[in-house]
Amino acid sequence: MINKQSFHLHLLLACCLAVLLGSCAKTQDLSADAVFMDLLKETEFIKYRLKAKGQDSGVLYHQSGIGYKIIEPGNGRDTIKPTSIPSIVYTRSLFGYDKVIESSQNLPTSFDNRPLKDHIIGWQIGLTLITKGGRIILYIPSSLAFGPVGVPPSIPPNAILECDITLVDFK
Repeated sequence: MINKQSFHLHLLLACCLAVLLGSCAKTQDLSADAVFMDLLKETEFIKYRLKAKGQDSGVLYHQSGIGYKIIEPGNGRDTIKPTSIPSIVYTRSLFGYDKVIESSQNLPTSFDNRPLKDHIIGWQIGLTLITKGGRIILYIPSSLAFGPVGVPPSIPPNAILECDITLVDFK
């Protein structure tokens, strides 16, 4: 018998696989098992690297494989929904490198009023872990970010991301 948590994990992984297969070249052979194994390897790599650098204190792991550290939980009342349009302050780095590759430059952005459901899966999951006014650091495996495609030239294929996000507001 499948429990609720296991069901949600399998559902999430199936969604990730659908997104990956929909964005991959037809010559790539990605089975669900391969995607799941890559996700597990990347999550273990995140854990190993954070521990080796002494940065694992307070880092939790979502059932999806995303590592996260809540810096500020937020107001505890206002929870974002997939259809909400987030206004965030963020930085994005390649995991393991100290160089910021993208930033809102400490100014709130709504990404041209794009709803949360249209952002990477890692953000869709991570932003629901805090409430309005909250701040979170996310360690996102590549399959929950930009996958085998990346966003050249700043985000290479299969890149693990580190994102520091403050959920300023949403509508």
